[in-house]
Amino acid sequence: MSPQVPHSQVESWLFALPEWKSRLETLESQQERIPGLTQKFELVAIHGKGQKNEAILNEVIRRLQVQEIEIPVLQMKIEMLEAAIQALLPKEQQFIEHRYLLRLPHADVMEKLKTTHRIYYRNRKRVLSHIYRFVGGPDSILGMEDDMISSE
Repeated sequence: MSPQVPHSQVESWLFALPEWKSRLETLESQQERIPGLTQKFELVAIHGKGQKNEAILNEVIRRLQVQEIEIPVLQMKIEMLEAAIQALLPKEQQFIEHRYLLRLPHADVMEKLKTTHRIYYRNRKRVLSHIYRFVGGPDSILGMEDDMISSE
């Protein structure tokens, strides 16, 4: 007997994909300012009687953690989920786009895909199961909570 697929969890990953992409873009743009920030950190030490500004130090540390931990994990999550979607058939990819990326209601997706209620839900279950297996099932990095990443 195969393990139970947590369809709601897979759906939460798919709904989170646009948010992850936006977060990654924001973090990467913030990282561009690190060289100036570290230079400012050193200048404060020179002109501040050898006392480094703790607020700047904490910001440098936070940004380095983002660069070394949060950005790579977000990149992996996005790439893994996008690869799983690319492995689907074109009609299944349309389903993912309409339902999870555009966030259309089930009825609208059924209408766009010209499918019945029964076939729609059977295909939904199959697609979510496929994605779950593709990304590694219960051991997938997608199951790692975002707050666990940023709190390290």
